[in-house]
Amino acid sequence: MNNPGTDAAVGGELAQALAADHRPLHSDQTPAEWVKNNLFSSALNSVITVLSAAFAGLVLYFGIQWAVNEEWEIIRSNLRNFMIGQFPKDELWRPWAGGLALVGSVGLGSAGMARNAFDDAIEKGLPTERPTWLGLVRRFWSILAFIVIVLTFTRTILPTLGVLAGLGLFVAGRLIGWSLPVGARRFSPHVILVGLVALSTIIAGSGGLVAIVGGLVAALIVSAAVGDRIDRTAISGKVAALAIPLLGGVIVWFVMSTVDSFGFGWKDWGGLYLTLFVTVAGISTGMPLGILLAIGRRSQLPVIKGFCVLFIEFVRGVPLISLLFFSGFMLPLLFPPSAGIPDGTTRAMIVITLFSAAYIAEIVRGGLQAVPKGQTEAAQAQGLSAGKIQRLIVMPQALRAVIPAMVGQFISLFKDTSLLAIIGVAEFLQIATIANTQQDFLGKGLQPVTYAFVALGYWAFAYTMSKESRRIEVRLGVGTR
Repeated sequence: MNNPGTDAAVGGELAQALAADHRPLHSDQTPAEWVKNNLFSSALNSVITVLSAAFAGLVLYFGIQWAVNEEWEIIRSNLRNFMIGQFPKDELWRPWAGGLALVGSVGLGSAGMARNAFDDAIEKGLPTERPTWLGLVRRFWSILAFIVIVLTFTRTILPTLGVLAGLGLFVAGRLIGWSLPVGARRFSPHVILVGLVALSTIIAGSGGLVAIVGGLVAALIVSAAVGDRIDRTAISGKVAALAIPLLGGVIVWFVMSTVDSFGFGWKDWGGLYLTLFVTVAGISTGMPLGILLAIGRRSQLPVIKGFCVLFIEFVRGVPLISLLFFSGFMLPLLFPPSAGIPDGTTRAMIVITLFSAAYIAEIVRGGLQAVPKGQTEAAQAQGLSAGKIQRLIVMPQALRAVIPAMVGQFISLFKDTSLLAIIGVAEFLQIATIANTQQDFLGKGLQPVTYAFVALGYWAFAYTMSKESRRIEVRLGVGTR
């Protein structure tokens, strides 16, 4: 039977793998040796390699020929719609300012987490490498290439300058985050959350959901700041551990709620920006809800287990498109006449979150069942509470085992946002249809151009998610230990 303390370390390994941005250690093979051993190791492999290379060459040749001969003016004329939809032109500084704030915070926070993971690996004597800029480019090259392609369609220098400014902020954030002292690096994850709140506040204004998220971020920051300085064994310490973070969150929520709202809500968003926003919102809210549903389905309480089973099986038995139709056309009829009805994007996001949570719950349940029962018994023998057993022993191992399926669900959610078009939401794919119905391009048969551009955008982000999943699997040894 394994040691619970050793199994609890899996959670730390998962956090390190998510935070670290350095590459796995290389083998000692030269490029020529790798090619010989992997592509020309036998006669059959050599034939397959040559045929595959010839096929790829033909596809590349005809693809380049088609791209050169096609008319791309439709992308250039609708580039702003593809990126942010019908966002007011005189307020474009908002997404730029919010995006720059987010990029800077991501650079700072990710570098702090990577430095923590690097120092922890050094302390434990594990093989590791210091993060490099080339490693970051290799990890996110598909998104960077898509950004470069988008910039080639711009008509002014301002978007390029904005991207360069964002790149500069990211680099500066990475350099500062890597050099921060240990105490300051504890807040690295919260810095990224602050960037997300800043992005939403700048674009959509204060109050409402933004205020709630701001309060939550403040509670997390205050909790991390005072957590190590409170004696949690005493009654006063337990009260303080609960009251101080709650007080911090309430203060921020009150301040942000009382400030006059400004900005533009989701009804003014569209294009790739809305697609990414709905995806991030669905993942960040659907995953914790799915974990709770998975735990509830394994509960010994009949009411909780019955509710979770009913919810999961109902949602999984209904196609997403029908749920979106319900949220778009039938749900408003259920509201009282005097009640404020949420806009269509809000209702769609709620549906997508619940739909994603049901599938994530089954994925997590499979991971929970894969954890040997002896792990729980050993933890109970050590005197750990039920909550600590789930948090330190069971859940880290379960999530580690289901990383491929979990990321697959995230990628599916990202692509399923294209269904928002059926309820009138102008997301990324819908913009391609709208562009082809414009008077200047109607009847010109430019659908292959617009849909190829959209497909490239979807592929860039989906491929990056898949690649990051494989990197985490390698670092955690999924399937090998």
